[in-house]
Amino acid sequence: MIEKFSYSSLETFKKCPVQFKIHYIDKVVKPDAGIEAFMGQRVHEALEFLYDDVTHGKIPLLDTVLEKYRELWVHAWHDRIAIFRWEEFGPENYFALGEDCLARYYRLYTPFSELVTGIEVDLIFTLDSSDDYVMRGILDRVDHNGNGMWEIHDYKSGKRALTQRQADSDSQLALYQIGFQQNEKNVESVTLVWHFLQHGIEVRSSRTKNQLNSLISKTKNTIDRIRNKIASGGEFAPKESFLCNWCYYWEECPAKGGTNPYILRNKKP
Repeated sequence: MIEKFSYSSLETFKKCPVQFKIHYIDKVVKPDAGIEAFMGQRVHEALEFLYDDVTHGKIPLLDTVLEKYRELWVHAWHDRIAIFRWEEFGPENYFALGEDCLARYYRLYTPFSELVTGIEVDLIFTLDSSDDYVMRGILDRVDHNGNGMWEIHDYKSGKRALTQRQADSDSQLALYQIGFQQNEKNVESVTLVWHFLQHGIEVRSSRTKNQLNSLISKTKNTIDRIRNKIASGGEFAPKESFLCNWCYYWEECPAKGGTNPYILRNKKP
């Protein structure tokens, strides 16, 4: 039985039920990663390093942040990273892309005067008064102006930036808002902020109480569908798409088999 769900686990179920089953029910754990996610995680960690210094009254030089990024990349690199069209855009290109994201962000926001109160904040929350729908999530950053006005920040290193309309209907940060308000008592307002690092832009949005209640209902329905499939022994069918190129469960997938040909082996960063 799955005790806690997350936004990413529910999105995995929607995109490919069999991948959800392999990872979250069968609990097949692999070191594999797509290069985009690998790069994004290192950028997140470098920004965490930056804001850890900022919250302690220090502003590290950009060169220091970039050197930390390089250390994180080299330390975490392994030989099962999926790179689609490797000949066109290899590891060194993704590494440089991460550097560009960090440098662009640094120049936009220095001297980092935001009122940061939390970095990589873990959330555990429920979708109703029972413990039947428990969720978890991690907030990249939380800011507070001291008057009950909060901001939840999320860093996106991918090439796609949300339009305002897409941000206004996005579920991830809205779910995090539900959890945040459940854990924090002094909340007058919450602003959701996305940082699209490749583009150097931020998009802001907010949610009404009715919108949050609607999201709670939809999320509970998705969890119920998953639980009903598990209880009835229903099929978690594969859903083949271009996303298969970044999947590292080919060996376990009934639609694939073998090894994902886009996973590098014994390649140095």
